[in-house]
Amino acid sequence: MILFHGFIYHSRQLLHSAAPLQILKPSSSLSPPNTSPLLPANPAGRRRLRLRTLPVTVNCCWLPSPATASRRKFGTVAAQRFSFKCSLRKVHMESNRHNEARGALIVLEGLDRSGKTSQSGRLLSYLAGLGYPVESWRFPDRDTSVGQMISSYLSNQSQLDDHTIHLLFSANRWEKRSLMEAKLKSGTSLIVDRYSYSGVAFSAAKGLDIEWCKAPEVGLLAPDLVAYLDIPPEKAAERGGYGGERYEQLEFQKNVAHHYKMLSDASWKMIDACLPMEDVEKQLKEMVLDCVTSCQKGKSISQLWLS
Repeated sequence: MILFHGFIYHSRQLLHSAAPLQILKPSSSLSPPNTSPLLPANPAGRRRLRLRTLPVTVNCCWLPSPATASRRKFGTVAAQRFSFKCSLRKVHMESNRHNEARGALIVLEGLDRSGKTSQSGRLLSYLAGLGYPVESWRFPDRDTSVGQMISSYLSNQSQLDDHTIHLLFSANRWEKRSLMEAKLKSGTSLIVDRYSYSGVAFSAAKGLDIEWCKAPEVGLLAPDLVAYLDIPPEKAAERGGYGGERYEQLEFQKNVAHHYKMLSDASWKMIDACLPMEDVEKQLKEMVLDCVTSCQKGKSISQLWLS
């Protein structure tokens, strides 16, 4: 409130003005001074406008009109609604960013000669026939510089320490990680013949500490599905081509099978690889199609062995 003394025009027009002021009546203890005409007489006999000087106390405050208050209230509500809608839109956009449709990372694991490569090719044709973008990958990738060193080792053309070859296998997967993630985010599903589980199981079967073997793999992309083709090592040894590479030895494969089972988790599905190839293929198709559909709905990508 502002307190001040001043002069006001005491007239009929002023008393009926629309100015947003509340004018308090002068105190009765103050006697108004004598008035004196400031204008000449009106020959038409009309009422004159006289100017009085009154010592008054005026309390001034701004009182918004009902229309102004209504506009302010509407503006506040509108701003709140706009802010709420923007917040919802931001949350929705952030949610979509984390739940976009993507490709599935499907890994086939198992002992040597369990049928992984054959089934990978059949799954590739199956998903492509349904119209899904899909690629078939295989580790180790022997086309890279690291992969060529691994290939030389596996074919008994070179000798490397067990720790060294394990790290090379891991490096071979890491050099493909960025491309793998880009493919998945673009909507392409990947059918991968062997992944980190093979690297750990085979190295641990040699006697290396299993936790040490897992350490270089931490942070690679976690598969959405691991289809383990389960076959007794003796049965696998009866299949054609067995024994052509360094690790295709019966006792060693038994040890590998033992460590594979130590690595199984919720993403694993066991399939009896002793069944006819067509029956194995049928089971794989059902599992893989469910997995691809789930990833198309926005399943998030996770990383391997972070917890």
